[in-house]
Amino acid sequence: MTLTETRPQTQEVATGDHSQPAIQSPAVQWTPPTGLAGILSTGDHRVVGRLYVVFSLLLSGLALVLGVLIGIEKADIDGGFAVFGNANELFQVFGLYRTTLILCGLVPLFLGLAVAMAPHQLGASSVAYPRAAAAAFWTWLVGAITHIAATFAYGGLGSHQAGAAREQSVELTVLSLGVIGLGLLMGTGVVFATLVTQRPAGMDLLQMPAFCWSMLVACGVWLFSIPVLLANLVISWVDLRGADAMRFGAGDAPFEQVAWAFDAPQVFAWTIPLLGIAAEVLTTARGRRPKMFEPMAFIVGAFGFFSFGAWAQGFFDSADPAADDAHVVTGEALFTVFALAIALAVLAYGGWLAFNAASAGQRPEITPQFVLAVASGGLLTAAAASGVLRVAEPALGVLREADGDIWRGFFDAMDDLGESSLVTGLMNFALLGGLLAAVAGLYHWAPRLLGRPLSAPLGFLSVLALAGGSILYGLTDVLAGFFDQPERPYEAADLGAIDSLGFVEVLNVIGLVGAIAVLGGLTLVALNVAFVLSSSEKADNSQGGEI
Repeated sequence: MTLTETRPQTQEVATGDHSQPAIQSPAVQWTPPTGLAGILSTGDHRVVGRLYVVFSLLLSGLALVLGVLIGIEKADIDGGFAVFGNANELFQVFGLYRTTLILCGLVPLFLGLAVAMAPHQLGASSVAYPRAAAAAFWTWLVGAITHIAATFAYGGLGSHQAGAAREQSVELTVLSLGVIGLGLLMGTGVVFATLVTQRPAGMDLLQMPAFCWSMLVACGVWLFSIPVLLANLVISWVDLRGADAMRFGAGDAPFEQVAWAFDAPQVFAWTIPLLGIAAEVLTTARGRRPKMFEPMAFIVGAFGFFSFGAWAQGFFDSADPAADDAHVVTGEALFTVFALAIALAVLAYGGWLAFNAASAGQRPEITPQFVLAVASGGLLTAAAASGVLRVAEPALGVLREADGDIWRGFFDAMDDLGESSLVTGLMNFALLGGLLAAVAGLYHWAPRLLGRPLSAPLGFLSVLALAGGSILYGLTDVLAGFFDQPERPYEAADLGAIDSLGFVEVLNVIGLVGAIAVLGGLTLVALNVAFVLSSSEKADNSQGGEI
C-alpha cells in the first residue's frame, strides 16, 4: 500500500502589478517502511496481534523449560539439588515459572488473538487505539525481557534465605514486573474499548461472538485485578527502598505479596477467554451457530465474577488468627463459596456446550482445534474439581464437629491440602487449559491471522503432546498433594512430612514426562507458526506486496 500526499499544483503569487504561478511542488510520496523498521513502527492491529502471538509462544516455552527444571528437582525431592545450587535458586525459578507462564505467556497470547481478531469479528477496520495497542505490546515485551534477565541475575521476587539474592536485582525484578503489568493493563484497555465502541450499529453486547464476549468479561476482570497487582508491587518497591527493608516479614515478601495472582480463585480469571474460544471452535465444527447465547453469556459473566481473587491476599492477614477470628472465618467462607461457584459455572457451561452439540444433529469435523478445545475444557473442569477439593476440609468441617470418629479417615486425607502440591496441580490444570484453548484459537483463525492455515498433520501431533502432557503434569501434583508433598519444593523443613516418599517421587517423574511432552507440543506449534509466517512472507515478497 502506498500513501501519496499531493500539494496543490499552482498558486498565484503577487509580484507588483503582475501575478505569476508559483513554482510547482512535486508530488510527495511516502512508502511505509518495511522489515524491522516497519515492525517497530507499525500500528496495524493484525501485525501487533502476530507479534503478541509469536513472543508469547516463545515465553510460554521458556516457562515450560523452567517447569521441566523444577520437575527434575522434584524427581528426587529429598536427594539434594540436581540442577540448582541451593534452595534460593530453586525459589527464584519457582516464582519465575509462575510470572512467566501467566503474565508473559497466557495473558498476552489471549490479548494478541483479541487485538488481531476482535475487529474482524465486529466488522471494524481496526482496534479503538491502534498506536496504544502497539505501545502496550512493546511495553510488555521490554518488561518481560527485563524481568527474566533480572531474575537470572540472582534477583527474583525476594530471597528464600537471608542475603541470598542481590538487592538491586530484586528491585529490578519488582520494577520489571510492574512494567509488564502496565503493558498488559494498556493492552487490556485497548481491547475493552474496541469491544465497547467498535461494534456496528444494531449490535448490542449480547449479539457479539462468543470470543468477543468472553474477552469483554476477561478484560473487565483484568482491569480490576492488574491495578491491585501493581499496588502490591509498589508496596514491595517502597519496602525494598525504605530504611527498614523487608519490614513486612522475610526476604521472600515480594513473592508473598503477589502469590494471590497465581492461586485460586484468581488463576481462573486469567483463563476466561478459554470459554469463548471453546464455544466458537466446538460450534463451528458442527456447522451451526450457538443456541441460547444469553444463558452462555450469563455463565461466562458469573465465572468471571467469582474468579476475581485480588481480595484473597493471605499475606496481609493477621499473624494471630485468634486476634481477628471473624476476619479469618469470613475469608475462609468467601474462599469456599467462590471455589464452589466456579465449579458450578464450569459444569453449567459444559451443559450448555452439550445442549448445542445435541441440537446440531450431525457429527463434528475433527480438527486439531476441535481436539484442543475439548481438552482445554477437560483441564478447566479438572482445575475446578481441584479447587473444590482444596476447600473441602473447611466446607465440610461441620461433619467433623458432629462426629469426628466417623469422618476421621475422610478428613485426614484432606488435611493441609491448601498448602500441598495440589495447589500447583490446580494452577497447572487451569493455565495449561487456557494455553490449549489459545492454541486452538490460533489454529481456528490462522487463515486470517497468519495468512494461511496451519499444518493439520503437525497440528494433530502437537495436540497429542499438549493434551496428554498437560493431564500428566497437573494430575501428578494433585495426587501427590494427598501424600503431603508441599506446594513449595524449596521448603526443606516440609519435605519430611511426605508420606510414601518413593511413590510421590514416581508421581513426580511421571509429571516430569508430562512437562517435557507439553514443551515438545508447544515447540511443534511454534515451528508450525514459523513455517506459515515464512511461507506467507515469501509469497508476499514474490508478489511485491507487504507483510
